[in-house]
Amino acid sequence: MTPKHLIPICLFFCLFAASCAPIKPDNVEEQYDQAVELMDKGQYAQVTPVLLGLIKENPGTKYSTFAHLLLADSWMGIGGSAENFDAAEIQYRIFLRNSPGSHLVPYVLSRLIELNYQRNLSNFFNESYAFSRDPGHFRKIVQEYQRFFLIYPDSLYLKDAEIYLSKAERALAMHEYLIGKWYLNHKHYPSAIARFEHTLKEFPNFEQRQEVLEKLIYAFNLNQQPLRAEEMQRIYQQHFK
Repeated sequence: MTPKHLIPICLFFCLFAASCAPIKPDNVEEQYDQAVELMDKGQYAQVTPVLLGLIKENPGTKYSTFAHLLLADSWMGIGGSAENFDAAEIQYRIFLRNSPGSHLVPYVLSRLIELNYQRNLSNFFNESYAFSRDPGHFRKIVQEYQRFFLIYPDSLYLKDAEIYLSKAERALAMHEYLIGKWYLNHKHYPSAIARFEHTLKEFPNFEQRQEVLEKLIYAFNLNQQPLRAEEMQRIYQQHFK
């Protein structure tokens, strides 16, 4: 993962070299410098009023534009609730709207992918519960990664995004597997079979693939399909014995 605190430092030097609207430059620079220092120390709660003041007092400047990005990173740093992640997303999208040609757009896209994963888990007590409920956020992550890859195939931030792509695919596979187990436990064997087969086909790297195949064999036997069960048993022997 790219160290998150490197981004504010990069932004600072980027701004130092760039032209800026002549609105109290010394005060703006001091405010921005203070915000960067607080971000480097991980003092996210303290940096929020500094950045909000900078944005309010200097609208339309480069400092204001990049303050939105710092503010998004600070709320991501706090995390822990849907409200913080929602606030972070708003700030990231303001930055994208105001600076669509910035070299930091790939960084922001990677952070939005991470945000979608973290937000989906933040409202639940554990991963399994989240995986068994609403997989929509995980599907969105896959879609956003595909878009990111098409636009910025050489971006250094793709590695960060790939981590959350893998997590999202695992979550989607777990969702299918858990629903399949529910059908199996409630004797809805055709539905269970469909879920298990879909999991094996669409998620070949799922780490619980062996368990899925075992459940599929069991479901075929219970559904009076011994030939299909034998076929899956041969596959099981080839891969896991």
